[in-house]
Amino acid sequence: MAWGGAVAEIDSRGAPEDTYCLAEWVRARADEMYGTQWDVREDSRRPRFFGGFSFDFRSGARGEAGFWDAFPAAKFVLPVYEVSASGSGAFLTVTSRRGEPGAEAELRSRAERMRDMIVCLDRQPGATNGIPGATAMEEVVSRKEWAGGVDAVLAAIRAGTVGKVVLARPLDVTLEEPPDSAAILSALLPVNPLAHIFLAQFARTNFLVGAAPELIGTLRCPDFRTMAVGGSTPRGADPVADRWLGRQLLNSRKDLGEHRIVVDGIIRDLEQAGFSPETDGEPHLLPLHRIQHLRTDILACVPPGTHILSLLTVVHPTAAVCGEPAADALRMIRDAETTDRGWYSGPVGWFDEKGNGEFAPALRAAVCRGTLMRLFAGAGLVEGSRAGAEWDETRVKLQTMLSALGLSRLP
Repeated sequence: MAWGGAVAEIDSRGAPEDTYCLAEWVRARADEMYGTQWDVREDSRRPRFFGGFSFDFRSGARGEAGFWDAFPAAKFVLPVYEVSASGSGAFLTVTSRRGEPGAEAELRSRAERMRDMIVCLDRQPGATNGIPGATAMEEVVSRKEWAGGVDAVLAAIRAGTVGKVVLARPLDVTLEEPPDSAAILSALLPVNPLAHIFLAQFARTNFLVGAAPELIGTLRCPDFRTMAVGGSTPRGADPVADRWLGRQLLNSRKDLGEHRIVVDGIIRDLEQAGFSPETDGEPHLLPLHRIQHLRTDILACVPPGTHILSLLTVVHPTAAVCGEPAADALRMIRDAETTDRGWYSGPVGWFDEKGNGEFAPALRAAVCRGTLMRLFAGAGLVEGSRAGAEWDETRVKLQTMLSALGLSRLP
């Protein structure tokens, strides 16, 4: 899917200060817009809202000034142009708010021009601009600072305050000039075929891009599908080493325990919301380009009229991006992390008029502002975690975006 332009926007900066649930406020604004009079051609598809939330959107946190200027706690766009493609072909939707005489003819003309542009792009693969070279790379958090944060979390785990906490750290990369977001997206696609590639861009040189290994959830009512991803190990240099590392992960007491925390948390949250989730059995491997994870798929049948945004408030943040219990883990994250996550690990995706939709956590991600890109990576800390090993895990995760930027491994 791809979209551009804005017929309408939903921006949390316009929400009342006493808003109790930001996701439900977004849903109410969308319902108002969808409830207005629409002139829809018989063979047309209703447009969808695209956008996302910050990681800590319940607090209304915007993120620190600079990187997250264009990313409030929540923002969604009803686009002028939307393209969705599958193996059976592509569909272009063009939307306008104008209702004056001749609007339909103009809309058709715009659709035909956009279709011709898309066809031209398809005939010229790789026509995007190159990615500028890097002039500097800076570890925003030192290994010593990281170890201090990890030690504080492990002390809380030993004390029984929390069972898991996910700490994240940033890496800043300075480029020679502002990059083309489409070029980075194109670089991520071929080497991350099993990931959920995303790009959210609300300003010319301020965008969020990444390759999430998992989904928070997909709703095609009545089926709500989500997944638990937790526990990881690098890929092997050859098939034999890769299979050995995979077996080690499947038999790792620490990683299986970390994964179980994620599974149990999602199931508990869905059950408390009145659903009856089912899993697909024992965890299996999720092999990505540079790393492999443990994965368990979860399915719940939901009542008619259920909205994907309501389900987000049930399952986010999962133990895969926050910790367990979530409230205590979130407090530790706020205390331990010296930079604001903003939209990193928050839900990004889309929803339609019926409430169906799909959201992924903004992981393996980078936020760009001008020539500066801030990359993020996190590690789940449980009993048995070690600061050095978790630092190395974040290095592997950072490599997804570094490779897309054409940069070699971290020294």
